[in-house]
Amino acid sequence: MATDKGEAEITAWCVAHLAKGLRRPADKIDPQAKFTRLGVDSAMAVYLVAELEEWLGRELPPELAFEYPSIATLARHLAGAQD
Repeated sequence: MATDKGEAEITAWCVAHLAKGLRRPADKIDPQAKFTRLGVDSAMAVYLVAELEEWLGRELPPELAFEYPSIATLARHLAGAQD
C-alpha cells in the first residue's frame, strides 16, 4: 500500500526527527546531505526507519536508510513506493 504522505511531508518529518535526535536546529539539517555526513550512525538510521514505519503505518525494511542514504532520497522513495 502506498503512503498517503507526500515527499515534502516525509522530508519535514525526517528533518524534525533527526534535529531532535542530533540536538541541533532543524534548519541545520540538510535533506540532501548523506546521513553519515549529518552524524547519523547505523543505530540511529535503523531507529529512524522504525519510527518512520510507525508514523507511516506500514512495514519498512530496517536497511532502508542504507539503500536511500539521505532524507531527500528516502522521502522520494517512500512517497512513491507502492507496497
